[in-house]
Amino acid sequence: MAYGYYPQFYQQNPQPQQPTNTGLVPVPSEMVARSYPVGYGQSVSFRDENAPYIYTKTMGFSQLEPPKFEKYRLVKEEAETPVKEPQSDLTINVSTEALKGDIEAIRGDIEAIKKDIDALKEGV
Repeated sequence: MAYGYYPQFYQQNPQPQQPTNTGLVPVPSEMVARSYPVGYGQSVSFRDENAPYIYTKTMGFSQLEPPKFEKYRLVKEEAETPVKEPQSDLTINVSTEALKGDIEAIRGDIEAIKKDIDALKEGV
């Protein structure tokens, strides 16, 4: 049985690789976060236990790439109380009885207008 040579095919347009994040690690200082070992292609986020900072350390996929270190300051914000939406001018809260009274008043006005029109027609 003869073994043949099978060439390996390489992907022409490889997808760029993204570092994976391994979570949030508590550290006592920035120096500990900077010296924390991070694997190639990995990203680690740190929470400073003694200062209001979050750090991220990201290693590239190559030994030639220097690690990327970022520092973020945490700022506490007060929770906002929910704001009641103002009622629209179109929203009218009225009782059924008030509506019936208004409708009857409009009907009376319409009847009066009809009578005036009929009187004007007779005068022409």
